[in-house]
Amino acid sequence: MYWKEFIPFAHGIRLFGVFYNDTVSPSDPYEFMELLGATEMESTERNQMLEQMALYIRTNSGLADKLKNNIYDDEQLMKEVHQFIEKYGDISFGTSYCLSNPKSVISLVMELALQSAPKKRLKTGNVEALKNNYLSHFQDEQRTYAVEILDLARASYQMRDNDNVYLSRIKTQVLQAVDLYKIRLEKSGKQKIGNLDIENIIESLHENESVQKPHSERTFDQTGFKMKARQIVGQPAGPGIAEGIARVIIDPSDLSEFKAGEILICDAIDPGMTFVVPLSAAIVERRGGMLIHGAIIAREYGIPCVTGIPDATTLIQSGDEVTVDGYLGIVIVG
Repeated sequence: MYWKEFIPFAHGIRLFGVFYNDTVSPSDPYEFMELLGATEMESTERNQMLEQMALYIRTNSGLADKLKNNIYDDEQLMKEVHQFIEKYGDISFGTSYCLSNPKSVISLVMELALQSAPKKRLKTGNVEALKNNYLSHFQDEQRTYAVEILDLARASYQMRDNDNVYLSRIKTQVLQAVDLYKIRLEKSGKQKIGNLDIENIIESLHENESVQKPHSERTFDQTGFKMKARQIVGQPAGPGIAEGIARVIIDPSDLSEFKAGEILICDAIDPGMTFVVPLSAAIVERRGGMLIHGAIIAREYGIPCVTGIPDATTLIQSGDEVTVDGYLGIVIVG
């Protein structure tokens, strides 16, 4: 279903881009993304809920100090926290549920509360002006067709982002089922599972056999000189320039260390990670493309973004000083 229906539908963004550029001939070939960017998405709605809680903490004197001391007696805040978990606590990253308990949500909201509210780059007036300019190139029946094409492209844009969230929720259910299966097997005394990966467990279910422990791979230490990148070139995916300290995200636990103003370095933005985007000064991803999840979210928040950086998470280390040029697609380390 996903590969047959969702992936082809997501290509509607690219096809609209070709149609828009052939019609309008804008100076910026990615201007069409501004026109699509006003679309509401699951990930941005989730971040809006987090920002609402952060605003509540900022405007209530003394609440932040209470939370730092693990005093959670504010009824309004705790109500919003539990509403958030009920709606978004089932979104996973890797094999973890990042925001599935009140303490993890409050920790993130506290970090958000330390900075001013994020400003979205996309303004309603600008989007409306782009829409009017686009439609001005059509008359009568052609204009109706142009409106339908725009509506289809916006639906494609929305699905391109939301499908990741939906799949993450499905994955969470799979992870929970695997956890339950492990508990049942260990209680039965048939086998002690330990930290076996999901693939082995699923394979055993299909074959109705005991779970086989995966063979450990032999590793060799590499000695010699370590290459240190100075300037890396990728693809410009979000305009702007930002400087900051790198935070490399490899494991879900790395997200808990993320601080406001850091540069997010990752293999690819997972839907379970997007809650840290408002904290980020810029985004650098190994995976390339203007239409990947991270690039879309970065443009929603007006954050510089460079994608298609080979070995981004190994060439750049947490703590490195990084400059991200989202106009040229350049990342400078040091």
